[in-house]
Amino acid sequence: MSTGVPSPARSPLRTPRVRGLLHGLAVGEALAAGPAPTGVLPHGVATQLACFTAAAGIRTSLRTSRGRAADPRSDLLDAYRRWAQVRQGARMPGPRTAWLDEVPLLDRAAGDPRDTVRALVAGGAGTRTDPVTAADGWHALVRALPLSAHVERDAPRAVTAAVDSVALTHGPRAFAPSALAVLLAAAAFRTGDPVEAVASGLREAVLLGVDFAAVAVVDDAVRAARETPASTVVLRGGAAGGGAAAALWGATYCVLSHPGHVDAALGLAGSAGHPDGVGAVTGALLGAAHGADALPQSVLTRIDLAYVIDRLARDLAVVDGLVADGATGADTGWRERYGLG
Repeated sequence: MSTGVPSPARSPLRTPRVRGLLHGLAVGEALAAGPAPTGVLPHGVATQLACFTAAAGIRTSLRTSRGRAADPRSDLLDAYRRWAQVRQGARMPGPRTAWLDEVPLLDRAAGDPRDTVRALVAGGAGTRTDPVTAADGWHALVRALPLSAHVERDAPRAVTAAVDSVALTHGPRAFAPSALAVLLAAAAFRTGDPVEAVASGLREAVLLGVDFAAVAVVDDAVRAARETPASTVVLRGGAAGGGAAAALWGATYCVLSHPGHVDAALGLAGSAGHPDGVGAVTGALLGAAHGADALPQSVLTRIDLAYVIDRLARDLAVVDGLVADGATGADTGWRERYGLG
């Protein structure tokens, strides 16, 4: 029986909010470098990695839409290995297979994700029970955020995919914060309200058994934002270090300090000790809640990778919707675009 409520796939707000998440991530990372100069703005490395996560998620959804067995972990590992092969100079096997592999802007090394590269060069096939490193850097959390588009279709599976994406190259301390960040972003899609999204995401994390330590991180940021909002001193104290948990604390604090003012929240994030991670997560959460049009357009439109981000975001929203709506196939164009033949 119909409930009268549009499914996530059919909602007219879904595509703008998925676009908001990916563009917000890129804008937040770009602004971390300081006030935006004139001209084209170079994208950051977390934006690169998130693009490959989005492409991997689309590949998995396309396999599912055709009734095939899908292995999100395998698609993610393949995507990150291809990223490392071309973009970071690591020698990895495997041909270029999807349109993303032919984007010249992605051929340059951006930033210094040394933990990710080191693990990929060593094989990059860590699991939650057998990690290959103990790294807990924020890059792993940020790159997992596009997987939030799958949460409303299958929350446990999406959270598992998020942790698996992190475990490929990082250690256990990054697992739960990344899973919780994905749930917060998905709640932002659903509610359109950053404050409600944090509360809803926390409730779902408890129901899904996300490690309580990560829940406590966000709870502490909620308390800090309620008691002393928009304080640079509080932000730097709560988001000390460059780990995934610190980025999640900082972003939660910035979002709740300025839930309706994207520019102010991103400005606050820029004062964090590690502004690139905090900024990327802050931008992603607010973009997911308010949509791409709420982001600073003077920055968004000048990021060199904006057209790639937009295409991926639209495809991610549409293809995931095909599966959510029970579609059993996708045309040849979709399959060729994402290297499925």
